[in-house]
Amino acid sequence: MDQSMKAAFLIGKGEASRAFEIRETPVPSNYPPDYILIKVEAFGLNYADVTARIGNYRDAPPMPAVLGYDVAGEVIAVGKEVTMHAVGDRVVALTRFGGYAEYAVTNQMAAVKISKEDDVVQMLALATQGATAWYCVEESTTIYQGDKVLVTAAAGGVGSIITQLAKNRGAEVYGITGSAERGEVAKSLGAKYVINRNTEDVFEAFDRLSNGHKIDAMFDSAGGKFVKKGLKHLAPCGKFVSYGGSSAGDARNIFQMIPFALSFGFYSPIPFLMKSQSYIGVNMLRVADFKPQLIHLCISSIYEQYKRGNIKILPGKMFAISELAEAHTALEKSKVAGKIAVKW
Repeated sequence: MDQSMKAAFLIGKGEASRAFEIRETPVPSNYPPDYILIKVEAFGLNYADVTARIGNYRDAPPMPAVLGYDVAGEVIAVGKEVTMHAVGDRVVALTRFGGYAEYAVTNQMAAVKISKEDDVVQMLALATQGATAWYCVEESTTIYQGDKVLVTAAAGGVGSIITQLAKNRGAEVYGITGSAERGEVAKSLGAKYVINRNTEDVFEAFDRLSNGHKIDAMFDSAGGKFVKKGLKHLAPCGKFVSYGGSSAGDARNIFQMIPFALSFGFYSPIPFLMKSQSYIGVNMLRVADFKPQLIHLCISSIYEQYKRGNIKILPGKMFAISELAEAHTALEKSKVAGKIAVKW
């Protein structure tokens, strides 16, 4: 087995073209007995990577750092306590950083075996976006037949899968998108109605389309005013699930971040208690840290739904490692609908 490998190190904050450097570094060797070593076929990009690059991600390791939350590839070594995987398995896996490399390690519970024929870009989408969607819909909430469900970024990586899972539960899905084109995508995935956030007030449109009904469940990746207004429109027994803050704008600009933080509002538990409502925050890193068995459940469950044909994954795009900066920029500027992956 190789003793050294190439990895893309984050060496500075700012523009993607200057932030990364490909370096030789030792292949991971001193890992826990319940971990596996994966020869990486391709790794995925996530918006948290962009946030780390621009210097606003508190969980990011100190520089120089190897980012990366998800990889796909072949298991080439297993720890002595590993029972779920064998050498030669092709897997998709979540990593606690370290994914931007030719080899990566992860807990055996964070990996799921996939077939040789599975498309690697779509598998990487299942690992992070799919697992997040499954956790939001199936583990943190319960959706009932006829529930009115509002989804931000309904044509995005996570939102597109949430839309399908909610529809499969019998919900009436209202998808928020940023364009008519994205609205058509959301409709094709199961949204009954779509709301263009750039041409109309989201919550006024929801009130009109739902005939004044309140929101039974809202899944939000935008944060800020969407939280404040969404909670005001939440039905008794309603649930608000928050898993991002994409509406912050330029996270490097403190003059934008302060009002963004304030736009969430401040809340007492009393109204939630009186109306039997729930506000649920989702951070998959914390799930992985404290409930690794849930990570395996989420990835394996969404993979099973994909193989059964119950959900579709947006096409995404593959970049070469030499195009890492372009891939980061494409993610930051929302130029690709679906998962962005990078291959060695």
